[in-house]
Amino acid sequence: MPRTYKFVLILLLGMVGLAGLLRLQLLPPPLARVSADTTLNDLEAQESLQEVRQQAAALMSRFVGGEITRHYWGGFTPFMDVLGIELPTEFEAKVDVTPEQARLSLRPRQIDERYLAEVRINNNVARGVACRGLGNNAEFRLAGERLLCPKGWFAVIDPSVDGYRNR
Repeated sequence: MPRTYKFVLILLLGMVGLAGLLRLQLLPPPLARVSADTTLNDLEAQESLQEVRQQAAALMSRFVGGEITRHYWGGFTPFMDVLGIELPTEFEAKVDVTPEQARLSLRPRQIDERYLAEVRINNNVARGVACRGLGNNAEFRLAGERLLCPKGWFAVIDPSVDGYRNR
C-alpha cells in the first residue's frame, strides 16, 4: 500500500510538472481568466488615474503661473485661453476670479478626485498652490507667506516643470 501511494504521488507530481512545461491550463478557462481580468482591470484603472493626475498637475501648474503673471500685468483673468490653456474634454472646469484671488476647479469625468488651484494676493504679492483631494471645494489657508491646501487635500507638483524635486 505505501508503495502504491508513493507511485501515485510521484505520477501526479510528474503530470503537474509536465503540464507546466507544456503550458497547459489546469483550470477551466473561465476560472483561469477571472484573476487575470481583475489584475488587468486594476492596472488599467491605476494607469488611467495616473494619466488624469499628470494632466491635472500640468493644467494647474500653468494656471497658477499664468495667473501670477497676469496679476503683475494688472489683474487676474477668468479666461483660460488668455492664459494659453486649452482644457481637455475629460475635465469639467470652473474658474472663479475676484480682485484678490483666482481659483480653478477641475473635476475629471472618469474618477472621483477633485483638483483645485488658487492664486491669492497676500501683502501685495501673489501666492499660488495646486491641490488634489476628495469632496467639495474647501478653503485654502495662509501660513506665514505660504498658501496651503485645504485640510485633507494634498499639494500637487507638476513633474514636467524644470527644477522638480521630490520633497
